[in-house]
Amino acid sequence: MKRLRTVTIALVLVLGSGFGSAQLLAEVALAPAIASQLFPPVSWPSGSLRAVGAGADALVARVPGNAEWHGWEVYTATGLAASLEPALVYGVERDLMMQGLFRAETSNASVGTERHTRVVFSDGGAQRALLYVMRSGQELVWLVARGR
Repeated sequence: MKRLRTVTIALVLVLGSGFGSAQLLAEVALAPAIASQLFPPVSWPSGSLRAVGAGADALVARVPGNAEWHGWEVYTATGLAASLEPALVYGVERDLMMQGLFRAETSNASVGTERHTRVVFSDGGAQRALLYVMRSGQELVWLVARGR
């Protein structure tokens, strides 16, 4: 299991260094699918990683300064999917950069046993976006919002 996780992370890092995003996404999804066939207790989560409803609203409320942002999107991952944090966060950052938004500021904080990372993106003008990541053990939550 530990070797499988190491191989999967190494695969994501190697493939993420210059290949197209569609190919990377396909390979990131394919590796756990193959692993689940070889080792049935390992499985890729079905459905979307997007969270909606009261739980998503509660997560938004935990973000410091959440009133400055709108259009929240909340995503969650647990277990094997959470171990893909670097690839998942990179995908969000890449999408924002393709929209002309670049890292303006980054801060990290520990809240109890959770690690929080706040990244603000800006186009140098009025357009801004926020990526807020919360990680605790095998649970990962990332939120994306636009500036007001």
